Amino acid sequence: MPTDGANSLKWTKIIVRVLLVLFAGLMIYQVGHVALTGGVNAYGPGDSAHSLVCAPPPNILDVEGNYVEDPQRRKAVTAKEPVNAPYPPQQDDNPYPVEQGVEFYDKTVKVCKDDSGLGIQLLYQSSRFATPLVLLAALFLLDRLIGDARRRSGFDAAVVRRLRFLGVFLGAGTLATSIFTTLVETGLAVSMVASPIRNVWEMALSGWAFPWEFLIAGLGLVVMAKVVRVGAHMREELEGTV
Repeated sequence: MPTDGANSLKWTKIIVRVLLVLFAGLMIYQVGHVALTGGVNAYGPGDSAHSLVCAPPPNILDVEGNYVEDPQRRKAVTAKEPVNAPYPPQQDDNPYPVEQGVEFYDKTVKVCKDDSGLGIQLLYQSSRFATPLVLLAALFLLDRLIGDARRRSGFDAAVVRRLRFLGVFLGAGTLATSIFTTLVETGLAVSMVASPIRNVWEMALSGWAFPWEFLIAGLGLVVMAKVVRVGAHMREELEGTV
């Protein structure tokens, strides 16, 4: 017969399982689309699709030959009215020199180039999917954890170990993928700019999306595992006393 604890976790497991299936389906679709199309990820009315590789651009003042330091480039940038400015900007009115085929998108929020090369696409797409894959794996571990908690007592040592591992995996995994994504984006941005970049490591640190929320969630799970472990120990002592 299922225990009251198992019954109380029934709907929790159902919700987690539905989220896991939906998330896995979305990931399979996105990865499959990239694999089948060679990384095609941009469409426009009347235009053919492009295998864009994008990265946040360096700060204008960090690139040598930017329009602030180059009078001719500053003249080319300021000579055009914003309403009539081409979008993306033409090569001669970019804020700083970029490699051939590289363009600014979303009002210089990112720099992109059309590159369907296997190596570049693997690197770029792996940086895009790294964190979602860790979150998908964390959902799978959570599903396993709830299944164990339903079959056993919530204070079982195996459940405590799974809870602690889930917390460590979530925190360390998202931290590692955020570092990987930052390094890939920085490398791509450097390769797209035609002029030397000052303080590349400072640029990487400023663009690092530190996963605070996942680290806090992972730490919370680890602390919860310690609390449950203490509770399990107290329960064993109480049962031994009785």
